[in-house]
Amino acid sequence: MQKLPIGIQDFRSLREEGYLYVDKTAEILQLMNAGKFLFLSRPRRFGKSLLLTTLAEIYRGNRALFAGLWIEDQLDWQPRPVLLINFNALNYREHALADALAGYMDELAADHGLTLAAGDYKGKFRELIERLADNAKIVLLVDEYDKPITDLLEQEQRVAEHVDTLKNFYSVLKSAEAAQIHFALFTGVSKYGKISIFSDLNNLIDITLDGRFATLLGYTEQELVDNFGDYIDRLCRTFQSSRAEMMEQIRFWYNGYSWNGEQRLYVPFSTMIFLTQQSFANHWFATATPSFLVKLLKQHQIPAYALEDLTADSQMLDSADVNNLSVLSMLFQTGYLTVKQMHRSFRGDQYMLGYPNHEVAQSFQQHLLTSYLDANLDRVSTILLGNLERTLHDRDLAGFMTVLQSIFATIPHHLFLPQEAYYHSVVYLVLKLLGFAVYAERFTNLGRIDAVLEMQEVVYIIEFKMSTADTALDQIRDKGYAQPYLGCGKSIILLGIAFDKASRNIVDWKAETVE
Repeated sequence: MQKLPIGIQDFRSLREEGYLYVDKTAEILQLMNAGKFLFLSRPRRFGKSLLLTTLAEIYRGNRALFAGLWIEDQLDWQPRPVLLINFNALNYREHALADALAGYMDELAADHGLTLAAGDYKGKFRELIERLADNAKIVLLVDEYDKPITDLLEQEQRVAEHVDTLKNFYSVLKSAEAAQIHFALFTGVSKYGKISIFSDLNNLIDITLDGRFATLLGYTEQELVDNFGDYIDRLCRTFQSSRAEMMEQIRFWYNGYSWNGEQRLYVPFSTMIFLTQQSFANHWFATATPSFLVKLLKQHQIPAYALEDLTADSQMLDSADVNNLSVLSMLFQTGYLTVKQMHRSFRGDQYMLGYPNHEVAQSFQQHLLTSYLDANLDRVSTILLGNLERTLHDRDLAGFMTVLQSIFATIPHHLFLPQEAYYHSVVYLVLKLLGFAVYAERFTNLGRIDAVLEMQEVVYIIEFKMSTADTALDQIRDKGYAQPYLGCGKSIILLGIAFDKASRNIVDWKAETVE
């Protein structure tokens, strides 16, 4: 089996050392012809760095590296000077960003056999472009343009300083774009700061949601099957499953990212780790935790159950104001939400958002619950794996409520929000993490059901109240919430749950079976 390029971001190393490469060069050539100044946002671990080093080798004219790939016979392979800027290489945590940029420009110049005379970071950048473009227009590739911002989002003053520095830095391109730059591509995870940083670049084209490039990064299922067949066959032997069963599980765990609502993608990193370790686990999520996002959700009092089946327009997804962070756009841009469906209309495109796959949903929900309970993951798992699942299967509602009460009792006082949505969120997350089919805020013609829990032989219709369980049960009856489920062939149990602000727990519950 061919070696998998886990963590390999340099195209030359990948090819020379015999690693597997999924051929994206047809789409890359389309990208090269899509405009002069392009911007692309994708979540981490999606292959942005590999894309840029691939482009660098194409523009350098290194045809030998592309032997056997689609693009080999499509170009004249005339070399151009390439300037590849990688913000991962900058130390701006211990030094001022301006100083880090100045030093980095000197390093890049040295790589090209040049010594810069200019004194400051902006002058060095301008001089480097001018000298590289002596004989031919250059190609400018910028990796992780937003890292000096996204790394420090909770430090407002430093973020503002970095935005100003980067705006100054890129202002050099306004005068250079016509005479000295042939092609430029800027990549990053987010769009925060994009408008401010690139305000001088009037012709920058954002291709993030451009359908032509929906599969430029990430693996389609066909690419997975065509390129990783030996690994999939090995998985089938390990798990003693058919290929169809194995693909269904791989799809459930790792597929689902989309930028057009049609083509679904696998994250390269998660997929290759899984294929290597042969273990269904949360590989992408394990490389970084979304603590800042969870904090933002709680600050804005957005309930956990509100993160599924969301609707947004392109303007909401493109939100780029670093001074007014949008939770929805951050979740989308960082990869915790993706496009499930897209509807085009004359009024503008509408996007239905949700978790991309089981890996992301389970990991993010567990992290959210940990935040709500102020407990570590092991403790949360111990609670969840107790008697909750058994009590629901056995229809032991008294036992179920006792376990829920014990969970609420562990929550420190300072974490509580005195709202139904808070209690609702905790119960929803607990049930989701147990693997139950639970649906929040389901609409009927007469109202909105707080939660529906569908099991093999029973459907629970649940209403939460900060008053009494009788009030909750009355609402279920009066609104006819059970009506849509009467013909499903399952038992239907109406469940009213009452919470109390003072005790911060469940104080009453009532249940009724619909025959």
